[in-house]
Amino acid sequence: MLRAIPLALATLGLLGATGVAAQGAPQGLNYRLGLGLDHSDNMARRPVAVADTALTPSLGFAWVHEGASGEFEAAGNLAYRHYLRGRFDDEWLGQVGASGRWVIAPERLSWAFQAVLTDQPLNPFSVDAPDNRQRAEVVLTGPTLALRPSPTTRLVGELRYLHTGADRSADFDGRRVGAAVRGLYELDALRTLSAELEGLEVDFQAASTASDYRRGNGFLRFTRRGPNSDLNLDAGYSRVRFERVMPGEAEEESLPFLRFRLAYRFSDLGQFEVDASRGFGDSAEDLLEGAPDPRNYALPVARLAFRNTTLSGDLFEQTGGRLGLSRRDESLYLRLDGQWRRQEYLRASGLDQTVRGLYVSASRQVRATFSLAAQAGAEWRRYEAVDRSDRDTRLALIGQWQTSRRSGLSLELSRGERQSSQAAQAYTDHRVFLAFTLVR
Repeated sequence: MLRAIPLALATLGLLGATGVAAQGAPQGLNYRLGLGLDHSDNMARRPVAVADTALTPSLGFAWVHEGASGEFEAAGNLAYRHYLRGRFDDEWLGQVGASGRWVIAPERLSWAFQAVLTDQPLNPFSVDAPDNRQRAEVVLTGPTLALRPSPTTRLVGELRYLHTGADRSADFDGRRVGAAVRGLYELDALRTLSAELEGLEVDFQAASTASDYRRGNGFLRFTRRGPNSDLNLDAGYSRVRFERVMPGEAEEESLPFLRFRLAYRFSDLGQFEVDASRGFGDSAEDLLEGAPDPRNYALPVARLAFRNTTLSGDLFEQTGGRLGLSRRDESLYLRLDGQWRRQEYLRASGLDQTVRGLYVSASRQVRATFSLAAQAGAEWRRYEAVDRSDRDTRLALIGQWQTSRRSGLSLELSRGERQSSQAAQAYTDHRVFLAFTLVR
């Protein structure tokens, strides 16, 4: 996997590092230390409610550096949850992403790095809860060699090593070795056309639960970078060959793929984004693409994230798209996110699912020292193998008071609900979260 450091990977499992520093992200190191109380009348989100309160010290941070030696960025949140009533084990929670590009020889040789550490559900069919979490990690690294035969052409070669691991999902543990060759032709100052070949070899530690495989990708890419818009269009073909197959399973799978990405800035204050794709995908790609982003650190209200990842060593065919709309000025922030995704696993068909989701976030600076925010979201999820349909909804109201230049208080009231075709999966959860924060 190689293709987007430090942005997100594009379509396939093999990615090409570009290493561009975050635009709009806070420069240098910024962090916030928090101490919060989180009370829920249904902490585990079960049909039979169990109330508890968690004391939660936390650290959120974003770091961006750009210089002659390269570009680097990192962002994330770390928290320790101490459950005061002792009904759940205390736990560490973390969502951390980092990426960078070290320049060894300017415009010729560099070394890329990307990593993510995150908490994921142990049981993918259940909710995020204290007794349904495990730690997962993905680390990607390797050299990139760039040549420029002429002023309008570039040749890029990449080698990558990728490590995947999880606390308890053994079929996710493994390593990947990949290589890529890319030829790029600059049509003009704004447009680039490239032809790219990628190869990836995947070896899992638990050979009894996941089959090793080799994957090859070939595609054409058109890129346009304009003053108000960015466009990427990929079209190509992917082939997978499994080293071990069971009776009735195919030794090879192939699939054409397409991916379209557009970001359009319709004013200095607003932006529209759309992303549509068809092709192979896997859990490691999902984790890298969902890593915390420094660009989101200073938002007035946190973006609600879709739950996309099911930890598995299996590949899946995916069809789907996303859209986003945002506007921000000195006193008002609005964000709309929508998604539709269909996943059909090549081997673990019991994980097949279709997800639709819509989230809205808004924040208003009411006074110089007080802001009010609201969040609303809904996800519809269909699990084919177990004939189950869920609808998850969340509503939240957040007040934030600035008590000094570098400190503040926040109070969040929220309600979460799941309606399910299986009664054992339904729940209602009401929460109150009070926090004091120190900011740098």
